[in-house]
Amino acid sequence: MIVGASIVFLFLAVLSIYLLCRQRKIYRDMADYTESLLNKDFSRKYPEKGKNKRLHTQFNTITTAFLNLAGEKEAQQHYLKEMLELVDTGILAYDIETHETLWMNDSLATLLNIPRIKNINWLKKQNAGLFNELLTIPLNENILLTIHAKKQTLKTMTNASLFHTGGKTYKLIAFHNVSATMEEVESDAWKGLLNVMTHEIMNSIVPVSSLSDTLKKKIHSLQQTAPTLSEAELEDMKFALETIHRRSEGLLYFAETYRNLSQKIVLHSQSCNLYELISSVHFLMSPSLTQKGIVFTLKTDHPEVTTLMDRDLIEQVIINFVTNATYAVSGKEQPQIHLFSGCDKEGHPYITVADNGNGIPDEIREKIFIPFFSTKKNGNGIGLSISREIVKQHNGKIHVQSQTDKGSAFTILFRQ
Repeated sequence: MIVGASIVFLFLAVLSIYLLCRQRKIYRDMADYTESLLNKDFSRKYPEKGKNKRLHTQFNTITTAFLNLAGEKEAQQHYLKEMLELVDTGILAYDIETHETLWMNDSLATLLNIPRIKNINWLKKQNAGLFNELLTIPLNENILLTIHAKKQTLKTMTNASLFHTGGKTYKLIAFHNVSATMEEVESDAWKGLLNVMTHEIMNSIVPVSSLSDTLKKKIHSLQQTAPTLSEAELEDMKFALETIHRRSEGLLYFAETYRNLSQKIVLHSQSCNLYELISSVHFLMSPSLTQKGIVFTLKTDHPEVTTLMDRDLIEQVIINFVTNATYAVSGKEQPQIHLFSGCDKEGHPYITVADNGNGIPDEIREKIFIPFFSTKKNGNGIGLSISREIVKQHNGKIHVQSQTDKGSAFTILFRQ
């Protein structure tokens, strides 16, 4: 009896130890697998045999499901990444608290001419204006944003929104460059207007000019054959007709000048040395500027740089810039105009006309290339419009920098 009880007790003790060891093994496997899940380590495979076969099979099933989900997520992220890189819209996403960059595509880097940045705080020193714009762009609203990047001013249609992920809040901003489209629409609109205006002016002015010239000759003939008017009356009539004729000729020239905007510019391009070009302009305009007491300097960092251009047209653009600078420095105690040529960091040739004049106020800087707009008392507002069209035909850009009372700099940047 005692022996039987001892055997039962021993059996129960062994069974308890066995169950306890197995339970501990299960707990260890569970803890190990839980830790793998927390660390996103799905590399371990559990043997689907032995006493824990069922549990291990479940572990492997869960692991396979996680791996499939991770693979699908990775494929989706890769697809999204490729899609964002292919679009020509600049995309930026940054943490609104730390300003760390979550995403920035190549289109945005190219648009703003900046490298891919890990934190938008980098812009504080490089482009403080753009940095402040990024922080203040309104949400869920399409706005036209003017961005002053390196040697260019861009207009972008911009939209921003917020999204949350990983316990953080991000600001997503899309930038679509509309500068070229706006310039094209603006140019086409003005060309259409100029065609109509030129046609109407010339139809009116040509007969007036011809008639006034005929009347002038008729009066002269009557005066010689049978003068019936007094000398004073004849002189008054002649003066009046001469005034009409002179004004008609002036209006005819006006119409002919403005018609240039509505005609296609035909380039006769050839390789041209930039320094030789600005040297010829310097030689041409130095005498008149010297008479006005203006210091006119010439400088280059790359005297050997050449590029394809229509020399006559680009020379006319430079002369126009220098002429405008002459007006800008009038009244200055020590007026200065400087001519530069060279290459920028990207290897693009450029020509700059800079002055220490009155500068261009911010409120009119966007208007200076609009036909008919002029700040000069006797200006016709046509020079800069034609200049931009000429440079555009050369696949170039005109970049304007200006500070009130400190001066302006007009740069022709060739992108060949």
